[in-house]
Amino acid sequence: MKIEKYFIILIALLFIACGGSQRVIMDDGKIYEVSGNTIKNDGVDVTEQLSDERKSEIKAQLKERLEEEKAAAKKQEALEEKQKELEEKQDELEKAKKEAEKKEEELKEKEKLLEEKLEAKEDARKSYIKAKKKYEDKRDKYEKLKNKGKLSPRDEEKWQERLKDLQEELEEAKTKFDKLNQ
Repeated sequence: MKIEKYFIILIALLFIACGGSQRVIMDDGKIYEVSGNTIKNDGVDVTEQLSDERKSEIKAQLKERLEEEKAAAKKQEALEEKQKELEEKQDELEKAKKEAEKKEEELKEKEKLLEEKLEAKEDARKSYIKAKKKYEDKRDKYEKLKNKGKLSPRDEEKWQERLKDLQEELEEAKTKFDKLNQ
């Protein structure tokens, strides 16, 4: 937006410079006003009083200044164009940076979910191993007591109930472990 305003002002100045009268300051310090083929000094027409050489000098000085202004305007326009390109590249870089940050966040989220899943698998594995060991230990103890004949019918019933519960816990732990390993 700023660039456009400067460009419009620059074009307006060029039209004013080209369309109206032009002031020319000579090396000797005299100021002439050139309007078409008329040359004035302090508002007085001095076109006829000046030599052809002096007229040529004045017009050459004016032409040189106008060319310098035109070159400066072109440089300014080129600078503004470069500035615009730089701003566009900056915008692209910022967009790419935001995209990279977004992808990094997504990767972190996926990594976090993967870690949680691995942790859940490890917990399920440990639970399964613990349930299996507990079941096997209690079953072995039951077998020893049964073989020694130290179980009453009531104790036998309690042990069967306890082993059944442990078997269910073991199956639940195995199901959970298998489900997480699919």
